[in-house]
Amino acid sequence: MVKFIKKVFSADKGTPAGGQQSSVVDEPLELPRINELIQHYPIGEKVRYYPEFQKDGALDTLILGYGINGYFVYSPMEIRSTAGVLRLFTGEEHILITELESFSLLIPFNPDDDNKRDYVRRAELGPRGPFRRHNTITLTANSDDGILCHLDTLVRKIMPVSGGIYAGHQVVLLDVIPSTLVLTDQRQHYRVNTRLPATLSLRDGGTYTCTLCDFAEQSVQLNLEETAEELDGLSEFRRLTLCFDLGSEHQPKCFELDGSMYRKSGGRLVMKLQGIYKNGKLENLGLVDILDIKASLLRHPATQAVVQEDTDST
Repeated sequence: MVKFIKKVFSADKGTPAGGQQSSVVDEPLELPRINELIQHYPIGEKVRYYPEFQKDGALDTLILGYGINGYFVYSPMEIRSTAGVLRLFTGEEHILITELESFSLLIPFNPDDDNKRDYVRRAELGPRGPFRRHNTITLTANSDDGILCHLDTLVRKIMPVSGGIYAGHQVVLLDVIPSTLVLTDQRQHYRVNTRLPATLSLRDGGTYTCTLCDFAEQSVQLNLEETAEELDGLSEFRRLTLCFDLGSEHQPKCFELDGSMYRKSGGRLVMKLQGIYKNGKLENLGLVDILDIKASLLRHPATQAVVQEDTDST
């Protein structure tokens, strides 16, 4: 059975090989921020990268895995990220990481990429190319909810992979700089900003108060009003139900939407919409449903108050 996680110790010093025990990034690595980063740069995701701020020379690459405190993870099935802990599974071993000494993204080392750059760009990078130690590499990724992600990393080293499905290949270890993670909304559909009371229910779990902050075609963003261990430990794809009332005092108009947890950062949660309950029966969320919710939101006093605040601030 091929193992996708490997911790290698040097024979003489008893420390992880390749210097994985210390990061070249001089800033703290906080688990909530790394959990957010993992959601935007999952293993197997195709991304774009450019070296030393050569944004116009971006090329395609792939997130092959992570380097975490000396452990190399090459499969998304072997890692679980929850609040306060990273869990790594090796089959026989179950590794809990509560403090991060280093966190790297692994991308393939492809010498052919140099041939895709023009002479001027190659000259700017020097004879050792883009992956010289401590060089800045920026990674950009597009999530399926229309968010464009930017992240700066520093090159730690190029290293060979000795086992697993990537054996015989070389990878580049890129130490992440968590503070540089920037998310830009690229959604083509109009997003309705509001501040509407709602309730969020977890399948096989509790129900919590929250605030609906915005509504788009395929997702909503929520502010969690409560703190609970169950909410802190939410994992990606956890099934959720969102309820809110867009009616008036004399004519209630309640919506009950089905979906899953897509991303969580602190008290903010993005829920990906998948369906709507009508008369207790789950149905597909259709265009008429979406337009009905948008129209009702735009008429609601909570949305109008937000619009007025934005107008006053400009």
